[in-house]
Amino acid sequence: MPTEIYLVKVGMNMTEGVVEEWYIPDGGHVDKGQLLYRLETEKVNLDVDAETTGTVRHLIAEGVTMQPGDVVGYIYAAGEAIPDTLPAPGAAAVPSASTTSAPVTSSAGSKATARADSERIFASPIARRLAREHDLDLATLHGSGPGGRIVEADVINARSAASARSPAAQGPGAAAPPSSPIARKLARELGIDLAGVTGTGPGGRITKEDVEAAAVAPAAPSAMPGDTSGDTTGATRADRSVPVKGMRRTIARRMYESLQSMAQLTMNMDVVMDDAVRLRAQLMDEWRDEGLRPTYTDLVIRAVAKALEKHPQMNATFGEEQITLLGAINVGMAVALDEGLIVPVVQNTGQLPMRALCEETTRLAGAARAGTLTPDDLQGGTFTVSTLGMFGVDSFTPIINAPQVGILGVNRIRDDLGWDGNNPVRQQRMMLSLTWDHRALDGAPAAAFLASVRDLLEAPYRLLI
Repeated sequence: MPTEIYLVKVGMNMTEGVVEEWYIPDGGHVDKGQLLYRLETEKVNLDVDAETTGTVRHLIAEGVTMQPGDVVGYIYAAGEAIPDTLPAPGAAAVPSASTTSAPVTSSAGSKATARADSERIFASPIARRLAREHDLDLATLHGSGPGGRIVEADVINARSAASARSPAAQGPGAAAPPSSPIARKLARELGIDLAGVTGTGPGGRITKEDVEAAAVAPAAPSAMPGDTSGDTTGATRADRSVPVKGMRRTIARRMYESLQSMAQLTMNMDVVMDDAVRLRAQLMDEWRDEGLRPTYTDLVIRAVAKALEKHPQMNATFGEEQITLLGAINVGMAVALDEGLIVPVVQNTGQLPMRALCEETTRLAGAARAGTLTPDDLQGGTFTVSTLGMFGVDSFTPIINAPQVGILGVNRIRDDLGWDGNNPVRQQRMMLSLTWDHRALDGAPAAAFLASVRDLLEAPYRLLI
C-alpha cells in the first residue's frame, strides 16, 4: 500500500490549508526527510518533509484548499505498482482564489484525459507534467511507449514540431519554456504570460524571481497612429488583480469582524521619551558584544506588561454573559510582512526581565520574517502592541485583535518643545494610541491604564526592576 501524504494540521485552530508548492514533481522520486511540499495556512507557511522514500504522486494541484488531515498525494515504494488513475480528492477540496476556474485535477492528471472517441489516454507522469507546462493537448499526441503510452520523448518531439511550424515561434505567442510550480502559480495570479519571460534558472527554467521581475518591468511603448514624438509620459499601467487569499484573506475577515462586533474607541497620550532614549542607548552599549539591540517597542512592551498587572480590566476578554480577567499576561507584537501583518506572542511577558524580553522579541521578529514561526508562537495573546513609528506616523487607530479588549499603537519619536518654568526646553516625545473595547471598560479606566504606560516610560528605570 502506498504511504498517504496528508495536509498537515498546524495549531488547534487550523480549519483549512493549501499546498502552495509541490517541491517534488508528480512522478518524481523523494527520499525520507526531503522537503515534499510547502503548506500555506491562514497564519503560517510551513515546509513539510516526506515520511518515507519512493515515487510521489500528486492527488491535488497547487492552490487547492483542503481540510487538515485530507490526503493530498501518495508515495509509492520501489517496486510498488503505480496506477494510471488516482482516487479523486474528497468533496471538501475547492479551488482557492489563486486557481483558475477550470476543473482541478492532480498535477499528474489524476483523472484520465479523454480523446475525442472517449478512449482513455495513457501517459507517464512526467509526460503529463511537460504537456501542461507547454500547453499541449495529450489527446493530439501519438504515444511511442508500450501499448501506445505517451512518454516524455513524445511531448518533447511534439513541442519541437509545433515550434518549427510556427513562424512566430519566438514571438509573444510562443510556448513557454520550463518553469517552476510556484512561478506558474504566481504568473497566473499576476496575469503574466510566461512565453514572454526569460528564465534565469538552470536550462532557462523560469523562476519565481523571473516572474516578479516581469511584473514590475515597464511595458514596451506602442506607437499610436500619427504619433512620432515617442512621448510615453501619458501612458498608464494596465489594471491587474491580486487574489485575496491566505494571510490577507484572514486579516481582512478578522479586522472586519472585529470592528463589527466591538464598540472600539481610540485615545492618544503624549509621552516624554528623553529618559527612555537614554536608557535604550545605555542598554545597546551594554549588550553590544552579544549582538542584542533593544528597540523602543521593547520598552513599550515591558511598560505595557507592568501596567496590565495594575489594570487587569485591560487584560481581559469580553463575552455575552461575562468579562474574563485573564491571569496570564502575553503581549503580542505586530510584525509587518510583505503579505500582511502577523502577531507573534511574547509568552508570560510580565515575568520576563528586560534582557530576556529583548531576546524573545528579537527571536520572534526574525522568525516572522523568515517564515519559521511555529503555531505556539502565535497563540495565547492577551493584549497587542502595534508599531508604525518607523514610518514617521504620529497617530493612528489600531484595530483590536479579538477576543482581546485593547491594543496599543506606538508612533514615532519626534522633537518637541516643553517648559521648565518659563524657559522653553527641547524634548523628545512620542504619542501612544490606545484602542479599547468600550463594552469591557469605560474611558476613565482605559485612560488610567494608558497613563500608567506613560509614567513607566517617563521613569524607565522602573522597567528594569
